[in-house]
Amino acid sequence: MTEITKFSVKNKRIRRIAAWLAVLCLTFVFSAASAASVPENGAKILTVSDADRTFEKGLRADINGITVVSLYGTWREMGRQYGMLMKNRLDEVYFFVNTIIEYSVGNAQKARSIVAAQTAQTPYRISEFFEGAAETSGLTVEQLQAVNAVERIGGLPKCSAAFCWGEYTSGPLVIGRNYDYSDAFALLKDDVAVTIYHPADGSLATATIGYVGEIYAVNAINEKGIFLELNNGKPSANIKAPNSRITGTTALFSEMFEADDLEDWDLFFNTTNCSSSYIINIADSSRARSYEWCPVDVKQGGKDLPDGLLVSTNYYVNSDWLFAVPSDAASWEGLTRRKNLIALCEAEKGKIDEQAMMKIIETPLEAGGAQNELTVYQIVIVPETKMLWLRVIGGADWTRIDLAGFLQ
Repeated sequence: MTEITKFSVKNKRIRRIAAWLAVLCLTFVFSAASAASVPENGAKILTVSDADRTFEKGLRADINGITVVSLYGTWREMGRQYGMLMKNRLDEVYFFVNTIIEYSVGNAQKARSIVAAQTAQTPYRISEFFEGAAETSGLTVEQLQAVNAVERIGGLPKCSAAFCWGEYTSGPLVIGRNYDYSDAFALLKDDVAVTIYHPADGSLATATIGYVGEIYAVNAINEKGIFLELNNGKPSANIKAPNSRITGTTALFSEMFEADDLEDWDLFFNTTNCSSSYIINIADSSRARSYEWCPVDVKQGGKDLPDGLLVSTNYYVNSDWLFAVPSDAASWEGLTRRKNLIALCEAEKGKIDEQAMMKIIETPLEAGGAQNELTVYQIVIVPETKMLWLRVIGGADWTRIDLAGFLQ
């Protein structure tokens, strides 16, 4: 590298530090869209044949600033493929995480302890993935662990979701999802990616949707068409686990490779203790279920809604809980967001498809919807066809990805 190139890189990073610190230390505000921007039906679909970068067995395809990476083999081999194919994106996210830690935005010591705790509980196969990624990415295993902790360091997820089937749709079950997070995550608008794992051990191929370097599940679908999404449930049950437990997102990630129907998930939730309080919504091609999962128990949510409709935000709705329903202020307007989504789905009953669902979840909070200033990306997905629509606020507009081909 020449001295001029070194100087350019150094100054580029200095400018990025200044910009990122300014946003992290101040309130970052961006407005929700006032109207849906649904692409035409003829919009290009990203398929596995569009992959134009390869390393060993791995493939990478890009469209509208969104990356899809497909990995094959042992966990170490998949890690090597990921490290090489996602090197530039991993560097971006690590820079973001390290800026938070090194410049003490929030509590630097707490951030380091989060990374250390996560490292100590990492399952062997994920550790093998990190070992492989460290061989090709230019980052160490410790740095990759910090990247994997980006959301735990950066705040708490909020989120909302609507699942419609049966009498509510004009076709198969369709899901809409707003992923809401702390405002600093708007800086990672170019680092939302889809990762597909094809383990060599014969377990189910699984795709995750989230930030680059997250080796866990907050949004996922496997080859059997089982879709999972996670919402924060702490406004209802801010309970500390009585003993050390594997983080829920890691446990969910592991189960995605094993569970081929909804009954398997019943077994999982009735067997597995939780590390925190979550609302986990799961669907196949014809129905959906909600699990209000906290360190002391698990109960089914959504029983207050008619068959064919499931809507969740950030509080438990099962009346068997003894927890008081949180206020709007305590649940990031969770009561209003849920009420709004229910009303929008009822208004479109019988006509809801992918296009209608995009309009529903793009409706701003102030206009009777759920999208708000903390929404960082949005998902619409049909488990039957495994067709994914992904939109990043401030970045990529609605982009269509054929996950069926990638999951084969």
